[in-house]
Amino acid sequence: MLAALTRTALQSAAGTAVSRPKAGGHPSFAPCHIFPTADGALFLAVSNDYQFAELSALAGQPQWSSEPRFASHSARCQHHLELTEVLRRCTVEHRTEEWLAALHWVGVPCAALAPSPAHGLG
Repeated sequence: MLAALTRTALQSAAGTAVSRPKAGGHPSFAPCHIFPTADGALFLAVSNDYQFAELSALAGQPQWSSEPRFASHSARCQHHLELTEVLRRCTVEHRTEEWLAALHWVGVPCAALAPSPAHGLG
C-alpha cells in the first residue's frame, strides 16, 4: 500500500495538484474503502482492471466489468460512490474469512478489520 502513495508524493514534490481522498479511500483506487461483511469488515484496494474483474466475479456480478460506469479504472474512480454502494450490498452476504480467502486467491489486495460501530457493526 505504501507504493500507492508514491504518485501523491511525486505530485507534491513537483508542485502539481494533489488529488484529494474520496469518501475515505485513496484517490487513485476504486474501489478503495472499508466494506461490511456478514460478520465484520474488510478493506479493499483495487488498483487495476484485472483485480476489478476478479472482484466482480466473486461478488456474483461479472457484468460490472463491462458496465460503462465501472469498465475502466478511470470510470470506477469517477463513479466511486455508486460502486461503493453496490459493492457493499454484496460484501454483507459472506463472512470476512470467506472474502479474504477468495480475494487473496485471485490477487485482490484486502485486509480484515475488527468490527466497529463506525462500520455499522459491533
